[in-house]
Amino acid sequence: MKLLTQPIPLKDSEYKSFVKLIYNASGINLGDQKQELVKTRLGKRLRALGLKSYGDYFDYVTHVTNHREMTNLINAISTNFTAFYREPQHFSFLLKTALPDISRRKQALQSRKIRVWCAASSSGEEAYSLSMTLLDYFKDPIGWDIKLLATDISTKVLTEAYHGIYRENKLKPVHPALLDRYFDKEIIKDAVFYQAKDLLKQVTVFRRLNLLDPIYPFQGPFDFIFCRNVMIYFDQPMQEAIVEKLLKYLLPGGYLFISHSENLSPVFRSRVETLAPATYRKK
Repeated sequence: MKLLTQPIPLKDSEYKSFVKLIYNASGINLGDQKQELVKTRLGKRLRALGLKSYGDYFDYVTHVTNHREMTNLINAISTNFTAFYREPQHFSFLLKTALPDISRRKQALQSRKIRVWCAASSSGEEAYSLSMTLLDYFKDPIGWDIKLLATDISTKVLTEAYHGIYRENKLKPVHPALLDRYFDKEIIKDAVFYQAKDLLKQVTVFRRLNLLDPIYPFQGPFDFIFCRNVMIYFDQPMQEAIVEKLLKYLLPGGYLFISHSENLSPVFRSRVETLAPATYRKK
């Protein structure tokens, strides 16, 4: 008979220590209500490392010789739900309004360069949705210099995104013509998967980035930025600091998309124009 392993208790003092550590490292504001989530997700790291208490794990992750474990901690805590063409109103706005406007301005400047940033890209569904939208709109990818930068704090989901392999049910929102054009069908252990084709991967670059970093390792500027379903995890000062950086890397007249469940702080009203729900243009 297999003995059941006794769950390791998470003390209030230990939880508060992790809340502060996670906030300082990633900006994620767990508050007072996520103790069970932290216990469950970090419990896996305790078992993997053979540690006996959350206090031991805190000492381990904060020890100077174990700085790489912080990446594992953030990977464990990060919530990474995403989907192809999530919040489809934004993609409709891109096709009907933003991309025609961007195309006209590029032609007036005799430029063929399109640069897009998908912040908090998770496992790649949103980034690939954007890349398909761009490629399908501009039709001739050879005639245009199109690059989409997709970033996330989690190395785990970035690895999944880079490989670009998804179960068949995840691709249901993708139009069959686009699915055929940009994905290869594969059978793996009797299950149906689809893998992003080289054409899609060539315009989509995945990189790790902590939005709290004081300096971002790229120059921009970007024609539009998607930063959706991430600021809900930050408090207002952190949100404002991040939006300040996003606007810094956005071209004048460029578009900023946030989630419909998020709000842009009033401090930015003089710098952006509201075009639609959760859709802004930099003045």
